[in-house]
Amino acid sequence: MSAAGLGSENETTEFKKSLAQLDKGILSLTAMINRRNGGTVYFGVDDDGTVIGVKPGPDSPEKVRNRIRTYVQPQVLADIQVLETPDGLKYIRVSAEGHDTPYSFDGRYYVRNVTSDEQASPAIVRRMMTGGNSDIMRGIRSPVRDLSFTSYITYMEAKNLHPRMTRDYFDGLGMLTGSGDCNLVAYLMSDQNGVPMQVVRFGGTTKSSMSERTDHGHRCLLLTVRSVIDSIASLNETRVDLGRGERRETELFDAEAFRESWINACAHNDWKDMLPPSVFVFDDRIEVQSYGGIPFSLSEDEFYSGKSMPVNRALFGILTMADYSEQSGHGIPTIVERYGREAISVGETMVTVTIPFAFRPRWASAVRRDTGRLTERHMAAVEYLERHPSASIKDLSGELDIGVSTSGKIISELKIEGYLENRGNNRRNVWVRLK
Repeated sequence: MSAAGLGSENETTEFKKSLAQLDKGILSLTAMINRRNGGTVYFGVDDDGTVIGVKPGPDSPEKVRNRIRTYVQPQVLADIQVLETPDGLKYIRVSAEGHDTPYSFDGRYYVRNVTSDEQASPAIVRRMMTGGNSDIMRGIRSPVRDLSFTSYITYMEAKNLHPRMTRDYFDGLGMLTGSGDCNLVAYLMSDQNGVPMQVVRFGGTTKSSMSERTDHGHRCLLLTVRSVIDSIASLNETRVDLGRGERRETELFDAEAFRESWINACAHNDWKDMLPPSVFVFDDRIEVQSYGGIPFSLSEDEFYSGKSMPVNRALFGILTMADYSEQSGHGIPTIVERYGREAISVGETMVTVTIPFAFRPRWASAVRRDTGRLTERHMAAVEYLERHPSASIKDLSGELDIGVSTSGKIISELKIEGYLENRGNNRRNVWVRLK
């Protein structure tokens, strides 16, 4: 078999000359799963892809499997095959997939970088955890113990879905933790959902002058999603041009692009700290911001092309069932088609979609002014984060002697009102006071 037969090493393929390199091969397999959710290691193959052969014993596949069980956590199911070339050289192929990232090898975490296996920093491990497919929301218990679902039931029944208020129904939709308690997904769908979801309008093209703030949250997320879509739709205008004897109509902005932006923001937001996505309306554009970057194993090209890899799988499933999201992953391509890739800004901890206006809207100069005075608690938070720009939400909670969710809400409100901004990346997040 020639070198071309097995190709070359890359982010999902590794070659090892012999079974003496078994542990290094399993380490590479773990790094590939962390990077691309799967990979293959060949034993008995030279670095250039040429099969040089090994002499496997009858129990070699089982030894490889047991080694993987011993060293890789969480456990993965590996496909192990002994193959043979036409001229009789035997080699072993070990393939595995995993979506419960991050995976460790012998207690350490590694990530594939082209053809190298690099030990992951704590920041990368956190990013794998929040940007992987492990669905962290399912394992976090609801902050409110007793939940009701009147609005959820009404909404689903209107869609002819007829929800059953049984434990099996909730468990099947991913709304329960492993111990059977209601989780964050259930909380967002409940009548007790206390998360603010705000549309903020500014007078001008910066955040220096807030003119209006409307909270669409504090209820079942399905209702909030629809309320925000309807609210933004009411701002859309059509300009008619009768030049050259032809009637031409131009919309202020593409309604479908906004809809997809907003639904994606809600479906893929990093909800664990209860920081919600937001919509900001300026005189010349709309910005939709959500927390968390793209999934760690998804490249930017795959992201822009529309490859679907839901971060919050249970939440995404409910939104799909409610006719908000689709499995086809056409949301991002729709935005890119209408406004280009530059409309989507992907950061380490935030994704922002900017939808520019085709013309100046009539309501741009007719908005109300509201300077919005800060409460003592808000001011204390601003001053603390100004003195400690690298502080976490938990640090702020300890300083103000309040809950983490309350701290998250205060930070969200300060950001919305233009007092605070988070800059940097996972290695160095810093808070910046704006006014």
